[in-house]
Amino acid sequence: MDLHVHSKYSEDGNSSVEEIVKTLRKKGFQGVAITDHNEIKGALKALKLAEKDFVVIPGIEISTSDGHLIGLGVKEIIPRGLSVEETVEKIIETGGVPVVPHLFRTMSGIKKEKLRLIYKKVPAIEVFNSYSLSKTNVKVKKIAIELKLGGTGGSDAHEVDYVGYGYTIVRNVDLNIDSILSEIQNKKTWGEGRTLPLDVRRDRVIKAVKDFFRRGFRRI
Repeated sequence: MDLHVHSKYSEDGNSSVEEIVKTLRKKGFQGVAITDHNEIKGALKALKLAEKDFVVIPGIEISTSDGHLIGLGVKEIIPRGLSVEETVEKIIETGGVPVVPHLFRTMSGIKKEKLRLIYKKVPAIEVFNSYSLSKTNVKVKKIAIELKLGGTGGSDAHEVDYVGYGYTIVRNVDLNIDSILSEIQNKKTWGEGRTLPLDVRRDRVIKAVKDFFRRGFRRI
């Protein structure tokens, strides 16, 4: 399952949820989490595309004051700009599962110092992100093991061509949202995948910098 995908409902995404689901199914995947930036419209729309052999988990990637957090199983907007501690509480209050994505990313990772404030309430961190360097993913995996956390994997794709490059392994044949979230909550999942080509990651960085200036120095 690719548990970190952005649709056109993210301000920096351009793919429809229909395209995302269709592409992942063709690649043999059994599920996806739509995790748009501070928005749930795509996630709610994707829920209607779920089938018995393909699970759609609603989610959101929230911009906290300290970096990004993912809420899986979330069906409502969680305010941006709160601290990581407050945001984790909000995710849990909605019945969701908090996951820490791309821990060390320069402008949007919460870094290890903030992780230590919340790791007892967070069951998993994203141990594989297809846009991260291989050595960075290895570093995050070591931290997950050190803190006795589960892991997830996601492509972090903003374009449909790259969905499925990162994925979460769920050792459970019960394909429904509650069972999968339970596996994550119980720290029984892990993330794997392949790193995107250098030119794709380079272009993404260039676009991110341009968008940062276009937004008036405002981070997503």
